[in-house]
Amino acid sequence: MNVNYRQGNKGDCCRIAELDHIASGGAVEYLFHDLIPNKSALELLSDGLEQDVYSHTFRSCIVAEFDQNIIGMALSYPAHLHCITDELTNFLPVDRLEKFHEFYSARVEGSYFLDAMCIDKAYRGLGVGKSLLEHTKSKAISEGYNELSLIVFSDNSRAIKFYKRQGFRSLRNIKLEPHKLLPHNGGCLLMKVEI
Repeated sequence: MNVNYRQGNKGDCCRIAELDHIASGGAVEYLFHDLIPNKSALELLSDGLEQDVYSHTFRSCIVAEFDQNIIGMALSYPAHLHCITDELTNFLPVDRLEKFHEFYSARVEGSYFLDAMCIDKAYRGLGVGKSLLEHTKSKAISEGYNELSLIVFSDNSRAIKFYKRQGFRSLRNIKLEPHKLLPHNGGCLLMKVEI
């Protein structure tokens, strides 16, 4: 299988948003549902990726492309940018931000942060995730970082097992109460690996 890995571009935003939406495990839906009439959470996410004005942008993505289709993506940036921004504060309801306060406060200072990674179901188990992670590590190193961190839902055992096989270790639990749009138990784990 000949997979091409490259930086995302503006034309990729819809597909990146689809994969980011899946990777979020309901977080995107919880944060963005019903904010703007006739705009889905997925559409708002795609619009945000296109705006290219903060860390959560198409430029922060590495995409995996096979047969001219994006089959996976990894979105990453310096960890100090993983926070509740002024844009989020001005856009999202206070109660939604409060629920994610600890989540957005958790970070490994001085690390590079893997915000989201998702592989299309049809291509899982073929090494695409491992390759995306290696490309993300290379990106972090090229920007002067020697640690990569991430946050994963505590009940996502498949992802946790994958990250541990890649050398990540758990640092601490992050409280995040379940909600009908966030169907996860046990909150999240903050993990890191030296690169």
